[in-house]
Amino acid sequence: MLQRIITYVTAHPKRIILLWLVAAVALTGVGTQLGHRVVTDDTAQFLPKSSESARATEFAETAFGAHEGTTTVTALVKRADGRSLTAADSAGVAALSNRLKSWRIDTDTLDVKNQPGDLDERAGGIVAAAPGPRAPDGRFQLVGLQWKANSTDLVAQAGFRQIRDRAADAARADGLRVAFTGGIASTADQTEAAEKNTALQGLLLLGAVVLLSLLFFRAPLAALLPLFAIYLVAGAASGLVVLVALAFGFDLDVSTPQIIHVVLVGIGVDYFLFLLFRLRERLRAGEDRRTAALASALRIGPVIASAALAIVVAFATLALAEFGQFRVLGPAIAISVLFMLLAGVTLMPALAAVTGRAMFWPSRRWLEERTDGPAARLGRGIARRPGRTTLAVTAALVALATVAVGTKMSYDMTAGQTATAATRTADEISASVPKGATDPQHVYVDATRTISVAELEPLRHRLERVDGVGSVGTPVLTPDGRGAQIELALQGDALSKKAMDVVRGPLRDAAHTATPDGTTAMVGGTTAVFADVSDSVERDMRKIFPIAAALIGLILVLTLRSAVAPLYLLGAVALEFAATLGASVLVFQVLGGHAGVAFTLPLVLFLFVVALGTDYNILMTARLREEMLAGRPVREAVAEAVRHVAPAIAAAGLVLAASFATLTLASGQASKELGFAMAFGIILASLVVSSILVPALTALAGRRAWWPGQAAGERRVALAHVEELTPEPAR
Repeated sequence: MLQRIITYVTAHPKRIILLWLVAAVALTGVGTQLGHRVVTDDTAQFLPKSSESARATEFAETAFGAHEGTTTVTALVKRADGRSLTAADSAGVAALSNRLKSWRIDTDTLDVKNQPGDLDERAGGIVAAAPGPRAPDGRFQLVGLQWKANSTDLVAQAGFRQIRDRAADAARADGLRVAFTGGIASTADQTEAAEKNTALQGLLLLGAVVLLSLLFFRAPLAALLPLFAIYLVAGAASGLVVLVALAFGFDLDVSTPQIIHVVLVGIGVDYFLFLLFRLRERLRAGEDRRTAALASALRIGPVIASAALAIVVAFATLALAEFGQFRVLGPAIAISVLFMLLAGVTLMPALAAVTGRAMFWPSRRWLEERTDGPAARLGRGIARRPGRTTLAVTAALVALATVAVGTKMSYDMTAGQTATAATRTADEISASVPKGATDPQHVYVDATRTISVAELEPLRHRLERVDGVGSVGTPVLTPDGRGAQIELALQGDALSKKAMDVVRGPLRDAAHTATPDGTTAMVGGTTAVFADVSDSVERDMRKIFPIAAALIGLILVLTLRSAVAPLYLLGAVALEFAATLGASVLVFQVLGGHAGVAFTLPLVLFLFVVALGTDYNILMTARLREEMLAGRPVREAVAEAVRHVAPAIAAAGLVLAASFATLTLASGQASKELGFAMAFGIILASLVVSSILVPALTALAGRRAWWPGQAAGERRVALAHVEELTPEPAR
């Protein structure tokens, strides 16, 4: 089937290119118009419904009329002259709180352009407001707000800025000042602060890919045309993911579209590079552009397919995760990669068939084959000393991997962000009152009978004695008296490991044991949510890691028709993952002084590094196998395989690493860590593991590496195709 598709594509290239343009424009438009409907930053909704924090959230909605999709925003109100608040000022704070509840966002005057959908619905607004605690020195008082809106929506952010400015004017009239932090306040400020970084990130990604492509081919069309096509496909893939999300009714985490874009640009360039290397070889042999495109695509198509399927299979295993953010991320990336695979066997060959030799103009160096470059010398060195090479590389990887033993998880997604008015407000609050005051936790009591506030006093006193709890409020009953809510503030940062340990341990123990007869207690709030998230992620990692490794191992067995080589290839990528995680821990946790690495990093890194590392290993081992089965001595086969394949792997790896490295310019610490880890891991996979360690291990294993697949029929296939399966090295 693949052969028929490629044959048709190269016979009718202009028709295929036009079809892709129409489809890409339509799907990109869908993503732009409807993307806001499926993107959320509400981590709580990704929790299993059986978790305690999820049950607490559901109880709050049904018993207390809490609004689904709300976030807590804290307003700090103080005197304009900086003095302590008077009784009149406190009355002004109460009045401001009441006005905030009554204000509605005027969408007709919002500073937004070309935003689709119902702007009133997207803008959201304040659904609850109440005066909170005062600073011990009386310099300020807090007002707690419940804001209903998707914090990542640009319309909602514009709506918040409108309310913020209106509140500032109202406070100023009473000689007060007001500032906001948390929830949409922090997100809106961070969006404004990150605009320049986002633009710079895009320009650097574009520049890095173009520069590297120019270095590989010395041809402007070979650098620009693939990039244009890949950006087109990436935009369309994002639209397709949005359509799937809408069709099946699930939401995407706010970071998912960015990850999809970076992944598709990286692997898309990889696939195009593989094709262009082979196309150049065919053109050098004198074939016309369509014949060369057909032959190249027929040989590279299976390599691209196996590489893409390795990524798809790895991420498809996330569908088994209980944490919804992972369960959604996996299929989203799998769909996107399959879409890029479709482009790799249709759009890319069509462009090659149309351009031909013009793709490499004006360079003429590609017309001559180079047989004694750096890759050839590297191959001979590995072949002469495979044991020493294996020992040296393994020792370096193990040294980095040992650092990963000290990995700690961080759940603070705001860490490392650019300082804004919201972050300065949070710092001012935490300097005077418990850090948890801006993000209170709640203990909910569900009763099978009518209860009284007096019955809950023992519970309140027990909560006050929990080490790590800063303050506990008075119980509030439901109208029917069959439920209650107790608000409390933790002493530390709500997203710190210490706070989560308090919630999952002594706080929940106290709540569960001190409730009256006939009642059930549930602890909710941000800290409780992330405590449950951490437990869910830990269980997912124990489940996903072995399943993904087993499925990738199966792909290797089927691709290489061997039971031996896949064993050391899996061992190599596992060590590669551990070394990459260790390097990330060293840079951010040990040297950078951070509390830990982002909680999503280990699992996402495992899937990416193992899947993409397997891609490069497939490319290298396919050539190693064919060279050996063609009858070359083992050491000579290793040297030849490295000479032909290492430059292609290096080129693809450098482009992909540059793509991921642009994430380090993002404002959030989690994105910085992912960008560094992926760039480092891809460089390790391409330049070290696939180009050095795997050939060295294969040299040591010899022909036993391909057991039991060395049948006579395989030998004939190898003789026919030894020069066909792998791209020619770059110059």
